[in-house]
Amino acid sequence: MTAKHNASQFVSILSTILVIGLAIYLGSLVKSVDTIEEKLSHQAQQIERTSLKSTNGSTDDTYHSYVPVYSHIYTDGGKAVLLESTLVVRNTDPSANINIHSINYYDTNGQLVREFVSQGYKLDAMSSSEYLVEKREVSGGAGANFLIQWSNPNQASAPIFEAVMIGSGHGKDISFTSRAPQ
Repeated sequence: MTAKHNASQFVSILSTILVIGLAIYLGSLVKSVDTIEEKLSHQAQQIERTSLKSTNGSTDDTYHSYVPVYSHIYTDGGKAVLLESTLVVRNTDPSANINIHSINYYDTNGQLVREFVSQGYKLDAMSSSEYLVEKREVSGGAGANFLIQWSNPNQASAPIFEAVMIGSGHGKDISFTSRAPQ
């Protein structure tokens, strides 16, 4: 009986050690994911862009692109679900840059809420930039929007202006996208 008892005790101790080791390993994995998310936070503000030089007398045509976004939407008979919106500006051309002159965020009533870009910059070939409206910024409303002023001095392919909205509330997780018309 003692041999069986010793073997059983050994298996029990070994199982406990394996469970503790697995718990430590899984804990370190979760911590590394948190670290990655922290490194990505507010990355758009950290990217250096080449500022546009004065364009006195420039004949570049400028365009305006409208991207609808939502600071909140309604569910369950009018209960608000707050949304976080990320606008992503994508230069789709593999060899030519485009110019971003301004990016403004407006509320449902067409009032300027925030100026994201006041000094223009060049958006290099195949690169992107992103702009975040946090979910606590509710002033935009259900009819909020971005207006992007841009130019295409190098005949680059058409850029993509896309917003991603994400939120949760009332037991629901919501995510969707919207794009500027082309």
